[in-house]
Amino acid sequence: MTTSPARRADRTAYLEGLLPPHVIERDAETGGLLRALLEAVAGELAVVEDDVQRLYDSWFVETCPEWVVPYLADLVGLVGLPGDLGAGTGGGVSRRAVVANTVAYRKRKGTVAVIEQVVRDVTGWPTRAVEEYRLLAATTHVNHVHLERPALGSVRDAASAELESPRLAGGSLTRFAHTGEVRSIDPGATGGRGRFGIRGIAVVVFPAQVHDATKVPARRLADAWSVHPLGAEAPLFAVPTTEEAIEHLAAESDLPVPLRPRRLLAALVAARAGLAGETLPLAVSVEGDGPLAPERIRVCGLEDLATSGGSPLSGWQVMVDAVRGLLHPHHDGVPTDPAALHLDHAYGAVADVGAGTFDRTLGHDTALAADPFTGDLDRIDEGAGAVRDRVGAQLLVRTGPAAPGVEVSISDALGEVAAGWADAARRLVGVTQVVSVADSETYAADLAVAVPAESRVVLVAAHWRGRQLVNGDVEAPVPGVYAPEGLRPHVLGDVHVTGERGASVVLDGLVVEGDVVVEPGALGSLTVSQCTVAGSVRVLSGAGGANRELTVAIRRSLVGSLDLAETVPEVVVVDSVVDPALAAATVAVEAPGAHLDVSGSTLFGDVGCRWLEVTSSICDGTVTVVDRQIGCARFSYLAPGSRVPRRFRCVPASDAATAISPSYLSTQPGSPFYPSLAPSAPVSIRHGGEFGSEMGVHHHLRRPQRMDAARRLVAPYVPAGMQIGMFGS
Repeated sequence: MTTSPARRADRTAYLEGLLPPHVIERDAETGGLLRALLEAVAGELAVVEDDVQRLYDSWFVETCPEWVVPYLADLVGLVGLPGDLGAGTGGGVSRRAVVANTVAYRKRKGTVAVIEQVVRDVTGWPTRAVEEYRLLAATTHVNHVHLERPALGSVRDAASAELESPRLAGGSLTRFAHTGEVRSIDPGATGGRGRFGIRGIAVVVFPAQVHDATKVPARRLADAWSVHPLGAEAPLFAVPTTEEAIEHLAAESDLPVPLRPRRLLAALVAARAGLAGETLPLAVSVEGDGPLAPERIRVCGLEDLATSGGSPLSGWQVMVDAVRGLLHPHHDGVPTDPAALHLDHAYGAVADVGAGTFDRTLGHDTALAADPFTGDLDRIDEGAGAVRDRVGAQLLVRTGPAAPGVEVSISDALGEVAAGWADAARRLVGVTQVVSVADSETYAADLAVAVPAESRVVLVAAHWRGRQLVNGDVEAPVPGVYAPEGLRPHVLGDVHVTGERGASVVLDGLVVEGDVVVEPGALGSLTVSQCTVAGSVRVLSGAGGANRELTVAIRRSLVGSLDLAETVPEVVVVDSVVDPALAAATVAVEAPGAHLDVSGSTLFGDVGCRWLEVTSSICDGTVTVVDRQIGCARFSYLAPGSRVPRRFRCVPASDAATAISPSYLSTQPGSPFYPSLAPSAPVSIRHGGEFGSEMGVHHHLRRPQRMDAARRLVAPYVPAGMQIGMFGS
């Protein structure tokens, strides 16, 4: 363990204060040997103090390190605690919640509320438990009619019909009664086909996340405006509420489910009348004005434009299609295109892959730590995250009026960076320069990034942030300290990168509707982290073997394709999706001279490379490797006809009589389930990844392990004689 120089200096000063002053003076005169000894002792003292503090923290499940949690589980007699579920990877879940609440679970043993809460704490996903026997249609006595079990539904009750849909919340919100099933509800026994039985309790989990997006521009389409930056159909969501008590049973407002049109209408009606109700999940601003009043936001298919005296209201109104994520603006009752349309809304996704407004801090720091750039490592000795606090310079980018330290375009900021490198007096060559894009606007311009030798540019969607004081106040933002979260800027154009030997470029959190092009040069590394690139990542060939030492890394990103010159030696794809349909390309990866290392990713389309290492991935296209004596394919799906190095637990087997193939819930980028494996996908793919997880981009979520752990830990809380079935939404 190492301690910071500041901490060591404080301890040294403390130890010197315990000695007589004349001893310190004599030591300074004789060369400082005593001070050197005290510095060594101070370092060890700081280590001991930190260890004592950690021992105190380990007494409490809320503050203990993750490795201590199993020991605390033993103290409360919790048996069968699952192994590491990926906590700290950005996609896993900590086990501390289930340990902290075990005693409370046991006090409520046998209730449906505790079943719901146990599964929620183990998996980390919102959950709804339904006692299916309460939804069975039964012949009742005329004096004791069960009104809560209507065997017949009213065709006029459209709200109940919406909730009845099996596509919404996995059918767990139904209000209608069903005829009884004699088959088991246990998915392991009969596939869960006997859901509506006398002994069944259905537990529906929702492996999706909902994120707020504020002040984002809508995308202009031919006949509407889309909430998705690329114009894809994307349903609207409402941010789920937080359940604060174990006794509470989850309702629709607690679950990450798409926003129903009638639910949106109910929230608008309450807001128009000034009544208490669900928080309005949508706000729309037209041409820079404030948010439209609730009566000027209308729901497509359920209501017409607002009128006054028989005529449409003057000014702007917007019709909202919550199912497709489309907006239809009207001015004075006539369909009209405004100059700009911004909105606050929420969107859903199974995993945080690609650009988004989620907290990207962990992924950003991981990308910086993995970057082979070495130019300023001698200035950074406190871990990966320290680079965000100790940079050579930083420029903030956002639209609007210029202010001190604020540039109005990314191009201007990159130009200022280049000017800093050209100015010898500023001594910025050889350090990291950060350009922070601090809003979610659309920047319609090609970008050019030119980096000198042994220098790095980090172009990141991030806020500047100030230090929080003890009294709760926050200081003014500090250059060099930034928070990569809450933003999703859109670059409408290509990004051209040129670098000299040892130079590095990191792109993080951007939507690039174009190509990322590496021009001929000697760039050392290019990292595309948590970005959505609708085009291709291309490395151009040049005279003299350009970019011969270039490493291309794609991390937690969605890109159209990779088209790399033969001189590129290494490509890394981690937890990402490569989908040629985005870029209208014919192949997913074309890297004829590269060592391709793929881990936990989904690649649609053909792949070509020189050497291959692939783990826990889906290659849904023919893979052709030139040199098959090097490398390995492990725990992955490889399309029939692929020529790869030696295989280990891959599917289908090279000698398989029949070929299997993956199936997906959605292949549309705007869908919250893109590109999640469908329940009908072969088990060998859904559970065939390393550690028994699924193959593909959602491997890091460890979904099969979470579900298995939930089934095991919830078993002691199931009422006697009842059966439990767990389903995904």
